[in-house]
Amino acid sequence: MRSRLGEMAEAEIDAQRFAELVTTAFPQLLEGFREWQGFVHLQMAEFLDLTISGINDGDWATVQRCLQVADPLLRLGNDSIRNAVYVSYLEGLPRDEDVRTQINEMMSPQLRQGWTDILAYLADLLRRENIQ
Repeated sequence: MRSRLGEMAEAEIDAQRFAELVTTAFPQLLEGFREWQGFVHLQMAEFLDLTISGINDGDWATVQRCLQVADPLLRLGNDSIRNAVYVSYLEGLPRDEDVRTQINEMMSPQLRQGWTDILAYLADLLRRENIQ
């Protein structure tokens, strides 16, 4: 019998599997995910909102669970899911230094690198915009 992780490692996470993983971990997102079915970036934004609510409420257990769910989405997601993780999740995480430090400590190395990469990309865009 294969483990769920073994099964996930064999196949990329697509939009349907993404929705299943997130709404199984966070049933309170089911209604929003149904509303935005077919719109992965909007579903990812719902997931981001839950993470930010956890941060704002000081509910670090929820934040930790969100980051644990986000990790395989980045590592095993298909191109669409990985793009949504970068653009509609990691890019939207708070950048306040204290919060950023706490989030960084909770992230897997892969997720931390993804966050570092997207923030560097955004900083480069801003720098180029200011040069012109």
